[in-house]
Amino acid sequence: MNKEELLSKVQASIDEQQAKLEALKEKAKNESQEAIEDIRAAIDDLEPKLAQAKAKAMEIADTADDAWDDMKDTLEEGWNEASSKLEEGWNSLTSSIKSFFS
Repeated sequence: MNKEELLSKVQASIDEQQAKLEALKEKAKNESQEAIEDIRAAIDDLEPKLAQAKAKAMEIADTADDAWDDMKDTLEEGWNEASSKLEEGWNSLTSSIKSFFS
């Protein structure tokens, strides 16, 4: 995978996760206090993971083209780790919050 392909993949994933997070925030506006507390906890858990994913994307974007070949595997590995943590965060949402997306 070249740099542009990886960046495209990374940005699509970040955009998708950001949209999910924004939807979660929007849905929280109309929920019970108990649900709001669950949603806030989920948001507090997910926001730093999304920030980490964005930071990894910036690291990839900032890599000089001539250094890409040397750093490609490390950057892809780092992205996969950040993406995995973000996905784990979504997967760990309580069933009450998951029902908002059903």
